[in-house]
Amino acid sequence: AHELADAISLEHINVVYQPKINCRTGMLAGFEVLARWNHPSRGAIAPDDFIPLAEKSGLINALTESVMLQALRWFAGLEDYFEPNDGFDYLKRRLSEITLSINISASSLTHLDLFERIENHCRSMHIQPERIIFELTETCAMEDPVSSLDILTRLRMKGFHLSIDDFGTGYSSMLQLARLPFSEIKIDKSFVMTASESKESCTVIKTINDLGHGLGLYTSAEGIESLETLEYLRSIG
Repeated sequence: AHELADAISLEHINVVYQPKINCRTGMLAGFEVLARWNHPSRGAIAPDDFIPLAEKSGLINALTESVMLQALRWFAGLEDYFEPNDGFDYLKRRLSEITLSINISASSLTHLDLFERIENHCRSMHIQPERIIFELTETCAMEDPVSSLDILTRLRMKGFHLSIDDFGTGYSSMLQLARLPFSEIKIDKSFVMTASESKESCTVIKTINDLGHGLGLYTSAEGIESLETLEYLRSIG
């Protein structure tokens, strides 16, 4: 834990960005922030290992804020990362529509001060809250739906978007899902990556997609690895 604390304070927890693509147009829609820890002697440590450690040792808020701060600095200067070309001017006009997603731990949901600091970071860098998406796993959001409702509603009122991540792997009820103020539903990659050979996965994907549309949510699918899967997702909207 003390090595993780040092890594956080020295910003040795790095960030990488996974693009999010609009399924219909093929255009860039946003990025998801992913944390990476390359330890000087232990090598690469997976998020599945160091994030539970951060939660257990009380470092998760510090980790989240450090990752968010690095990502916001990059996001604020996004246009500097694109080489001028035929589509550059069009892309620059669209930059205000591109979003940034970051995962939030269940442990952070009771710490309103963390989100207030993130809001202040956004304001100081002139980034609209509407361009930020907080992702919570289905299990995380449903652990304490009453407490979750309070802080998630506050975040939505400030303009931040909320995504329910890994949907289809938890045990939430439809009533709880409808009551929580999510703006995006994200289909778990375990279904998406097997869609081309599994009729059952296709059925689950379509059901979640229809549910999302019925609730007025933006629907996202993670783990598209083939043109066949992409075409299926396009066919169901």
